[in-house]
Order: sequence, then C-alpha cells, then structure tokens
Amino acid sequence: MSSNNLIIDFSEEYIAMHCMGINYLSELRVSQFFEDTDAAIGALVAEIGEKGFVTNQLMVSIPLVCINHQIVSLPDNVSEKEKMVFLGLEINKALIGPRFGIQRLAVTKRMEGKAELCDYLILAPKQEVYAKFELLAKELNAKLESVVPSFSLIGAEKINELRATAWVGEDRSEVIVWGLNNPLAVTFMENSGDQIGDINRFIVDYFDHVDGLSLSMIYLYGPRMRDSALGFGLTYPHQIFDDPTKYLFERIYRAPQQMNIAEATKLPKPPIAWTPRNLTFVVTALAACLLLFFTFFNQAQNFRLKAQLNMLERKEGKMRKTITKYKQLEKEEAKLVAEKDFYLSITKRRTPWQKILADLSKLTPKDLWFERLNASKNKMLVSGRAKNTEQVTSLSININNNSRYLKDALILGTRDYEENSHTYSEFQLSTKLKSPSGKYSEYVN
Repeated sequence: MSSNNLIIDFSEEYIAMHCMGINYLSELRVSQFFEDTDAAIGALVAEIGEKGFVTNQLMVSIPLVCINHQIVSLPDNVSEKEKMVFLGLEINKALIGPRFGIQRLAVTKRMEGKAELCDYLILAPKQEVYAKFELLAKELNAKLESVVPSFSLIGAEKINELRATAWVGEDRSEVIVWGLNNPLAVTFMENSGDQIGDINRFIVDYFDHVDGLSLSMIYLYGPRMRDSALGFGLTYPHQIFDDPTKYLFERIYRAPQQMNIAEATKLPKPPIAWTPRNLTFVVTALAACLLLFFTFFNQAQNFRLKAQLNMLERKEGKMRKTITKYKQLEKEEAKLVAEKDFYLSITKRRTPWQKILADLSKLTPKDLWFERLNASKNKMLVSGRAKNTEQVTSLSININNNSRYLKDALILGTRDYEENSHTYSEFQLSTKLKSPSGKYSEYVN
C-alpha cells in the first residue's frame, strides 16, 4: 500500500481514518457527513491537516445502506466476453449506474435442468453518495482511488463454513450470509424495535428453504452490540465484538486489496439482430443506389459507348462480389439467430415480479393489508394485519387454490393487535414461488 493512501471508513458511528500506518477516530459523526456535507467536509479536511496526513490517493469504505446491489444468475460455460454481454442484458442499469464492481460467487455453481449456472453479485455506490466523496477528494486535492464495501473489511475470516456477520446500529442493521469469502445474501433493515429478532428471522428464513445447510456462527458488531445481553435472542451460535472501533482498526488497512465497486465499466452492447428483414433492406438499398448510378452514367455518357461498356463490366464484377457477400451474410444470419435465441432462452427461467405481485393483489381480501414482504429466489414471507383471522385464512386458501405463481401458503402465526380502540389480527404467512412456465416473448427497444 502506498504511504500516500488515505483510507476513510463510514461504517461506524464516527468517521474512522487510516494513513501512513496510523489509525485515527474523527470527532465527526458519519450522520453529519451525509446530512450537512459541505460543513462536514470542511471540518474533516481540517482534522486531516491537523493530523499531518499527506495524501494524493483517497479510498473510502462504505456501509451497505450506501450501496445498491443486485444478484444475477448466468450460464457458467460461456466466455468472459459473452458473460459481460449477459450482464448488460440482466443488470438494472438505472439502479446500478455506470460505476460498479462484479464478484463471481463460486460456491453458487449449480445445475438447473440442463443449464450450468453461477450467481454474480453486482455492487455499486449510490450515485448521490459517490458525488459526496468526489467533493471530499476535490477538497483534499486527491484522486478518489476506490470505494469498497465495509463488510468486505470487517467480515469474518475466510473459512470453509457457512456463517453470518451482522452490524447492529441504532437505526438499522446489516446482515451478510457468507460461504467461504462469498457474500451469499446481502441485506439491511430499518430498526423495528427488535433488531436481534429481525436478524434471527432473516437468517431462519434464508436457511429454511435450503436443504442440508447449517450456520456455524453469527459474528455481531456495531454500536448496539456494546450491550452483550442483546445476543441472547439468537437461536444460532454467536460471537460479539463489543469494541467495534477496535475491530475495524485491526482490518482497515486491507482496503486496497478489496474489490473497487466504483470503477467505471462500459458493458458491450448485444449483437445486432441480422434478421432476414434487415438483410433484405440492406441489399435492396444497395441495389437501388447502384441502379440510380447506372442510369445517371448511361444518360451522361451516352456518346461514349465503349467507355460505358467498360464501366458496366467493372460494375458487373462488383455485383458478383455483392452476391458473394450476401451469401456469406445468409450463413452468418443463421449463427446470429441461434445466438439471439440463446439470449432469449435465459428469460424462460424467470417470472417477473410485476406479475407475481399483481397476482397476489387480486387474491388479497379487502379487509387485509400487508406491512412487509421479504422475498428470496424460491420463497416469500408476508407480514401484515387483517380485520380478523378469517381474512388471513381466506388469503391462504386463495393462494393455494387460485394463484398462478405462488403455492404452499402457510400461516406462521396470528395475534390480536389493538389500535385506536379497534382490534385487528396481526399475522405472518409464508409461501413458495412456483417454477416459471418457460414462456417468453421477444423484447424490442
């Protein structure tokens, strides 16, 4: 690591820094930096100057709340260039933006039907967050070298076991489920008043739909974990790091070795669809241009018959080359059509959430409403309230008997809930996603 590297971490309550082998905890809160950025940058630059940190390269470590993320499943047996094309087709570009990092989750390699698939985790700093770091780098006269996710710094060591790390703060919690050094599940949740219970429910729900997996340990850190008694609500073995700042300082120097999620990446465009219609248009336009040229030439050079004949013979040779090229294009067309069908076949494995949620809405009784939906690839957990338990039962029956995309609805629990002198039924219900039908349609921009 260069001695000029300044690493600034925004994952804890106060901003932490590392430069020239020295760790330093700022007096500035992370919340101040994001709420009043201009004033916070001035104070932070002054602190850096007082510490004598000289830097021309800035690295920042940010929590999950500052990151957009997406998991994409892709065929595993294609070239790197083709994988980048697939990612271009699959990434939600409006969410991710032009700057992101891609991590291949090797432990997710699997067979689905005859296709060998692997998951890729795509991480990007939120654009409004990245803009604040650019302002900071400008004030420091430094280059914003990289942005790394803080969970890659303070996550558990690489071991051949499934485990989880949970950062527990006052207003939110961030949970990562790990396989080796791969983050298999990434989430953050607002504080509901029972943070440990929320973390426990998330992990139980994740492992509930995967056969043969068990969690070896949950590592807990963050401002709230200074109260070690909070860990008693977990149903898994756990270890608490009750001094999160010390835990961070032991690992912050590793930032240059972590994945940079703010690299500008230009994804290749999908190949042009050389359909028979497009080929016919190109050949017709070329033939029309040649015909106009010949007509003009004949009328302008009518008195020079010999010169006209020579010109026609030369053009005849060009036409023969055009025909030969056309035959080559016909052969390439067959290859491109097969490639296009291969791209489109990916969509057979997916059912859009728009359809799933529309289907769920039609099946919902009028006196029942949802307050939270947690969804994974194969399962969805619904929490909400209803006028009475009969409404909850009706929802379960409707899903099991009438849903096109959901099945195996199961009421996990209900309880009476009183608000404004009215008694409601509060409930939790789990349901599984059916396999998609395999039907798809071509999409044209």
